Amino acid sequence: MGLATLAAVGVNSIIGAGFYLLPAQYFATAGAWAPIVLLAMGVLMFAIALCFAEVGSRFRENGGAYLYVRSAFGPLVGFEIGWVLYLSRVISTASMFAALILLLEVTTGRQFDLAATTVVVIALTILVAAFSVMGGRTNAGLLTTLAVVKITPVVILIGLAIPHLDVAALRPSASLTWQAGVAAAAMGMFSYAGFENLAIPAGEARDPQRDVPRALVTSLAAGVVLLVGANAIAIGLVPDLASSTLALADAARAVLGPTGWWVMAATAMLAVVGSNAGALLANSRLLQSLSDQGDISAWFGRRSARFGTPVVAIALSSILVLALALTGTFQSLVVLAVGTRVLVYMGVALAAIRLRRADREGTAPPAGYRMPAAPLVLAIVMLGCGIILLQMTTPQAVAIALGLAAGLMLFVVRRAASGRTP
Repeated sequence: MGLATLAAVGVNSIIGAGFYLLPAQYFATAGAWAPIVLLAMGVLMFAIALCFAEVGSRFRENGGAYLYVRSAFGPLVGFEIGWVLYLSRVISTASMFAALILLLEVTTGRQFDLAATTVVVIALTILVAAFSVMGGRTNAGLLTTLAVVKITPVVILIGLAIPHLDVAALRPSASLTWQAGVAAAAMGMFSYAGFENLAIPAGEARDPQRDVPRALVTSLAAGVVLLVGANAIAIGLVPDLASSTLALADAARAVLGPTGWWVMAATAMLAVVGSNAGALLANSRLLQSLSDQGDISAWFGRRSARFGTPVVAIALSSILVLALALTGTFQSLVVLAVGTRVLVYMGVALAAIRLRRADREGTAPPAGYRMPAAPLVLAIVMLGCGIILLQMTTPQAVAIALGLAAGLMLFVVRRAASGRTP
């Protein structure tokens, strides 16, 4: 994979189902302040991206945040991050199918029963898994093509919509309360979340130490422009935005008529396919990295003799997602997926600073990129993530605590079984 494919993995993660389905919720929460909140969150996420970029420039192996934190703080902390990150990734991937079914119901005008849902979920999972197993140029071509296909209509829509915007609707008519601002910011973080997935399959990149940092910044910059722009045109073109199911399609209809609505609806469904493909790539390579580092059985990292890809990790990740999606179990676990993102981001930011010290000790690979104003960047990340973390509900905190406890038990059992001291 080259720079373009790595960036495509990040873009596919940001421009997913939520990109098309959430503008109504943003507006219902923050009103016309929504684009401003998203822009502010873009600043926080850019600071996070700089931390990922510096640490990512040190490594050539798969693993992303798990590998970074493990190198900085040791196997236990690294495993906990890798464990909860894998759980949250699988849960988030399962939730994509719920979004896809909703999109199909909106576009077809019919309800999908369990049989129809099962067919769609299994067919898409097999398709994406096949491309992931083949890897190389085949999977890279799929990811890049889907990223281009789903970005192009949005860019065109934003350009065509600007002359038609109701500028008055974009002016906030009331002050934004702290509670509403933080709620919208939390949604914004998880709209941007996923761009960092491109660092997980770094081991399959041609020059990861050079291309991973560039891809992180490129994909996030594209995500900020598209998210802010899309929510602004939704506010400026859709009169009853808070009740819109597919806001960007409604915005496209305001500019291009019924054809615009159908084009954007089809693009939304392709966006889910692209997000699913990028998610499986990240999920399976994260599981492979846990195996490669010896934190789980080597069996999980077994490669295909023909393609060299982690077939066991791909198959297991696909089966877990299928089970969660078809049983609806993921819905009760979404709180775990939401909270762990913040812990991962804070862990990587601290790892970036810790590995600078390790650099001087000669115990860490040298960084190919150094972020500017590191203390300021770290302060922005810790303050922004800390505020969102403090707003977690009790169920979210309990879910994260249980997830970490389960990871600790697995770590101790694995170490004991391998004859190493936990």
